[in-house]
Amino acid sequence: MATPSANSIPRRVLGTYTRMVTPRASGLPSNSVILLIPAVFTLMTVVLVALGISGTSEGIYWSLFGSGADPALLAGTPRPIRSDEWLVQSSWIMSQVQQGFPISNQSLPGGMDATVQNDLPSRDWSTAFRPHVIGFLLLSLDSAMAVRWWLPALGVLISVYLFVVSLLPRDPITGAALAVSVLLSPLLQWWFLPTTLWPITFAFLVMTTVVVSVRTRRAWPKWVLAGLSGYVAVTTAMSIYVPFIVPAMLVVAFFVTGAVMFEWKARQRPLGRVLASLAPLVIAAAAALAVLVLWVLTRVDTVEAVTSTVYPGERLEKTGAAVSMSAVAALFSGPFQRSLLSGATEAIGPNQSEAASPLVIAVFLLVALLWAALARGSRSEGVDFMSLSVAAATLVVLAFSFVPNWDAVAHLLFIDRTTTGRIRLAFVILGVVGVVLLVRRLRSIGRSAPWLLTIASVAPVFLATGMVWLFLQQSDSEVAGGVRAWVVCTLLLAVAVAFSARAKPMLASTSLLLASVVVGWGINPLYAGVFDLRETEIGEEVAQLESEQPESEWVGIGGYAPTAVLLHSGVTAFNGVQTYPPEQMWESIDPSGRYENEWNRLANVSWTLGEGEPMVSNPVRDQVVVTFDSCSDFAQDNVEFVLTDIEIDQPCLNEIVTAEEGASTMRIYEVRD
Repeated sequence: MATPSANSIPRRVLGTYTRMVTPRASGLPSNSVILLIPAVFTLMTVVLVALGISGTSEGIYWSLFGSGADPALLAGTPRPIRSDEWLVQSSWIMSQVQQGFPISNQSLPGGMDATVQNDLPSRDWSTAFRPHVIGFLLLSLDSAMAVRWWLPALGVLISVYLFVVSLLPRDPITGAALAVSVLLSPLLQWWFLPTTLWPITFAFLVMTTVVVSVRTRRAWPKWVLAGLSGYVAVTTAMSIYVPFIVPAMLVVAFFVTGAVMFEWKARQRPLGRVLASLAPLVIAAAAALAVLVLWVLTRVDTVEAVTSTVYPGERLEKTGAAVSMSAVAALFSGPFQRSLLSGATEAIGPNQSEAASPLVIAVFLLVALLWAALARGSRSEGVDFMSLSVAAATLVVLAFSFVPNWDAVAHLLFIDRTTTGRIRLAFVILGVVGVVLLVRRLRSIGRSAPWLLTIASVAPVFLATGMVWLFLQQSDSEVAGGVRAWVVCTLLLAVAVAFSARAKPMLASTSLLLASVVVGWGINPLYAGVFDLRETEIGEEVAQLESEQPESEWVGIGGYAPTAVLLHSGVTAFNGVQTYPPEQMWESIDPSGRYENEWNRLANVSWTLGEGEPMVSNPVRDQVVVTFDSCSDFAQDNVEFVLTDIEIDQPCLNEIVTAEEGASTMRIYEVRD
C-alpha cells in the first residue's frame, strides 16, 4: 500500500481548509465558517460558567476579611477602580438574591425599582431581555455570576466574528483574531460590564444583518439575524447607559447609510428593492421599540424619578470639549495603556477607567480607506460608499472631541448625549470595520494600496506615539514607563496598519491581536466563585439581628465594607447607590427638603459622624455624604442599628457586636434613647 508523501499531507489539509472556507454563490460564508469558531467561543464560555470562574474584582474583600493568599484568586489582581462592578452592581445583585428577586428592592427605605437600572435580576418580564442575569434565577450563585460576566463577552466575540466573515468569507482566522482583539481593548477591559459590551454586540449584529440581507435571497438568515438584532437592541436600551449606546448607534447609522448607498448607486440596484431586503430588520426594530415603549409605560413613575434628578439629569457635552494636548494624548495613548496596570494615569485621566483608550487603528487607516473607496479597478463596482461612510463616521467622532461650535448639529444627531471619553467606544468598532472594508475594497479592485500611501498610513502611528511620549515626559508622568511594552505595541500597531493597506488581513489581524494582548491582558483577574459577605462573621451577625428584628433599619458608617455587608445581607439600610432618590428615605432624612439639590441624584449614599440632624453634601457629583448623630430625631425615629468599621463614641449608641476577621474589625451598635 502506498504511503502518502510528506508533501501530500499539507496539500490535503490545505485542500480541506479551502473547501471549508469556500463561500456560497451569494458571496456569504459557508456553514463551516459560520459555525465552527463561534462553537469554540461558546464551549469556552460554558466551561468557565460550569467552573464558576469570572473576572470579578470581588477579591478586594479578601484584603479585609481574609488572611494569606486568596484561594479563589486564580490569576491577576483585583482592581479597586472597578468598584462599579465589585461594589455597586455585584452588591445590588446579592441584595436581590437575598430578598428573592423582587421587582421593588427594599434595601433602601421605601424601596427602589429593580427593573430599571443597576442591571438586576428580578421576577419581572423584562428580565427575559437581560439574558446575562437570567442565570441567577436558574443556576448556582457562582455560575450565575460567571454567566453575567461571560455572556456579554461571548456576544461581542460572536458578533464581531460574524461581521468579519460576512464581508471576508474566506478569512475565519482573521475574524477570530479581530473578535478577540476587540474584547481585549483596554477601553472594554477597564469598563468591563454588560452595559459596555452589549452596545458593541448590537452594532456588529445590525451591521452583519444589513450585509447579509442585501446579498441573499434566503429569508431565514435575514429573519434570524434581524431577530437577534432586535432582541439585543432591547437588552442594550434597558441598560439605559446612554454614553456608551450613542457611539455604537452612530457607527451603525453611518454604516447602514453607506451600505444602502453602495447597493443603490454602486451596484445600481433599485432603491426600493434594496430597502425591501431590509424589511426583516425594520420589523425587528419596530418590535424592539414596542417592547421598550411597554417597558417604559409600565414603570412611568420610576422613569420620571430618574429623569427628574439633578444628576445626571440631561447631561449634554459641548463639541470640542477635548481641545487640549492632554485630551489628544489620551486618545492616542493606546500603546501606553499597559502602564495603567500599575495605577499610573497622570496627565491622561483621573483614574484607569477614565484614562482607558483603544488602539485607534481606524484613524491611521483613514487616508488609505478614502483612497480605496474612490479608486477604480477592472472589477470595481464604482465608489465604495460603505468605506466612505465609515471614514465619515471616524471624522465625525474626531470632530466631536476636537472641533468646537457645532453643538446644534451634534444635538440633532444625539452625539452630545455621550462624552469625549465614552465616545472612544466608537473607535473600537470602527477599527474592525475599517480593516475589513479596506481589505475587501482592495481585493475588489485587484490591488494593494500604493507603497507611498502605505507609508503615509504607517508614519502617523509613530508620530502619534512619539507625541504622546513627549507630552508624558514633559508632564513627568509614569504612564510613559514600561518602555518595552509601548514600543512593542507601537510596532505591532504599525504592522497591522501596513498589512491592512497591503490587503493581508490575517497578518493585519494577528498583529492587532498581539498589540491588544500587550495592553489589555491582565486588566481583570480570573476569580473562582463569589465573595459572599453573608458568610463572613459580621454578615452572620447582621443576619441574626435581622431575624430577631425583621423591621429594623440600619446605617453604615466608615469605608465601603459596611455598605457592602448591608447590601449583601439584604437588610433595609440608608446606604448604597441610589438610581433615583426613594421618597420615603429622604423624607426621613431631610423632611424639610433643605438638601434636595444634594440628594436628588444618581449617587452613592454614605454616612459620616456629625452632630444634630443630618446634613447632606456632595464631595463629587455622584456621591452623597450624610452626617449621623445617634441622638438626633432622625436616628431616634428611624435607625435601630449602626454597622461600622470605626469605633464610635456617641451617648445614644450601645455596642453590641465586635467582629474581628482578617484585617477588619467591624462593630454593630444599637441606637438607644
